[in-house]
Amino acid sequence: MTVSRLCRLLSAAGCALLLAACAAQSTHLSDGALKPLPIPAEPAAMDAHTPNGAIWQPGTNVSLFEDSRAHRVGDLITVLIQENANATKSTNTALNKSDTVSAGLSSFFGKPASLFGYTPSMGASSATKFAGNGSTAQSNTFNTTLEATVTRVMSNGNLEISGQKEVMLNGGHEYIRVAGVVRAADVSPQNTVLSTQIANARVEYSGNGDVYAAAKMPWLASFFLSLWPF
Repeated sequence: MTVSRLCRLLSAAGCALLLAACAAQSTHLSDGALKPLPIPAEPAAMDAHTPNGAIWQPGTNVSLFEDSRAHRVGDLITVLIQENANATKSTNTALNKSDTVSAGLSSFFGKPASLFGYTPSMGASSATKFAGNGSTAQSNTFNTTLEATVTRVMSNGNLEISGQKEVMLNGGHEYIRVAGVVRAADVSPQNTVLSTQIANARVEYSGNGDVYAAAKMPWLASFFLSLWPF
């Protein structure tokens, strides 16, 4: 077997392995066992007490007068994401500047100043003009519902929440995540809170797959675009 033929066989085998790897990566996760996303915080265990006939036991996390609103670590809260952002900016700049300078010599020590019949004189003028206009507008809308978990109860009663959702589509995965701090008084009797009422909020909607890869600029084109001065 010649060396050239051996190289062709190795190249064909490498291409076959690469295609097999791509085919393996394109398999859907739904073909295997479906695993839930990790829980941000586990609820505290209920304390066990010796039965003494009393209806209320101190140290338990169940109260006779509490409602269904989230207020403990591990409780679930429904976040109504209603993000609407609109921004408009415009600018107009105009600059004008002109200068004129002239000088002449009419006499020199009382005698007419002339050089070969010409009177010495000098003049200069300059003008600068600049005009610029710019405008930008942006609008974003994001509406959905997401269940979050209370991860920490602060000393003032505020609730730190975190939640995420993963949706698998034919073109890839969609991720929705939310995190922030909620005031307990802003939680409605239906155990819901608006995303606009979350402090230090982080609302994320991202994904991966063929659709996102097609819309992404290649790294080499991005590199040359960063070096292009115009």
